[in-house]
Amino acid sequence: MDIKIGTLNTQNNKINRSGGLTDIQDNAEILANYIKENGYYFLGTQELTRVFSNRLVNNLDKYKLYGNYRYGSSNLVRGIKSIEDWNENNAIITSGEVLHTNTSLLPWISNNPKDLIRSLKEGSIMPRIVTMVDIVDPNMGIVHILNTHLDYNIVNVQKQQLKKLYKIIKMLKNERVVLTGDFNMEITDEHFKEFIMALEQLGLTRIPVNDKTNAEHFSNKTAIDHIFIPDTWMIEKAGLITELNGITDHYGVYADVKVR
Repeated sequence: MDIKIGTLNTQNNKINRSGGLTDIQDNAEILANYIKENGYYFLGTQELTRVFSNRLVNNLDKYKLYGNYRYGSSNLVRGIKSIEDWNENNAIITSGEVLHTNTSLLPWISNNPKDLIRSLKEGSIMPRIVTMVDIVDPNMGIVHILNTHLDYNIVNVQKQQLKKLYKIIKMLKNERVVLTGDFNMEITDEHFKEFIMALEQLGLTRIPVNDKTNAEHFSNKTAIDHIFIPDTWMIEKAGLITELNGITDHYGVYADVKVR
């Protein structure tokens, strides 16, 4: 079975969190058409906010969007604009049959006092989440898809988050797992290298796309957006999603894979 999968940070900016509609284009419609026209089986997203998510779903036809928000969905949260503006999800968009979905909180407060103070001063402290859906397919059986967006500032917090992701995946041993996301880490980062090696021991391999994905910033960086798949799957083609300028400040990562 051949499927297309991907990860894309959609960028939480003023236009997108207002629904993605401008005088010259409709970002929700453009993204929905891109997903449908390219035949994605599933796409992990980051930084989608509520209004944009709702408009995107209305354009997706046979696809559905799964995942809660970092601050939840209570009426209180929705009523406080300064919170709701940054109330992002890690939604998984798929045309597959979903048996179960849940969104879990990752560690996001440093246990090191100096790092905690720095994260408060620099405004990087915020809840981080991982969304998981269990898809059942007659050709693949059950596949667990995890999608996340990790801390960008504090290495100590990143390590805690990677440890939690590893623990979740290890509990699913001997089952098919796909992990996607904006990890805010490069393969040259020592703690991320260790994570990659640890996942390899669990039967997951990283899609080898190393070109810069944070398109508008940090010219010296390589990919910070990554996809991990079962090592029994064959990668037929993989690369960057470059055709969505104006919707995102990232290049996403895609892969065409053959499921064995």
